[in-house]
Amino acid sequence: MRFLLIIVVVGICSSCCVINTGEEIVKSVWGSSTRVLEKERDNAITKIYNEPYAECMHNSIIVAGKKKWVIFKKDEAKGYMVVMGIKDAVNTTEVGIFFVKLSDTQTRIELSSLSTFAKRQAAKDLFHGLDIAFGFLPPDLPEPKETPKNDTDQTKSQKS
Repeated sequence: MRFLLIIVVVGICSSCCVINTGEEIVKSVWGSSTRVLEKERDNAITKIYNEPYAECMHNSIIVAGKKKWVIFKKDEAKGYMVVMGIKDAVNTTEVGIFFVKLSDTQTRIELSSLSTFAKRQAAKDLFHGLDIAFGFLPPDLPEPKETPKNDTDQTKSQKS
């Protein structure tokens, strides 16, 4: 009986290896496989920049840092990064950012996710940040800091 169980387990494992590589199985179990995000690229939000691939990748990393996203995974050679921590989305929602070199001076950026909201928010933030980085938009003004009202200010306005 035990021998039969071992044969079944080995058979299942070997058939999984035929379908996927062993590395992809480990990534799927771990939760860091990009396969799902790659499949969602059909529904990706895209934008083409007349900028070199390396500049788009570099500036995207900077924008991600400014937005306080967690860069969960990144491979510059394969042209992608996976980020989490998108504002107002579940912290563990993954958004894939894929970079496609169209020419020496043109790059397409694609954002995909299982969450439409996270994908849209990330695209809005990333493309806005890249537009600023590449000089298409002026830098954002810093958000005004709220100054706490003193009791004396309130007293003066009440007396007036």
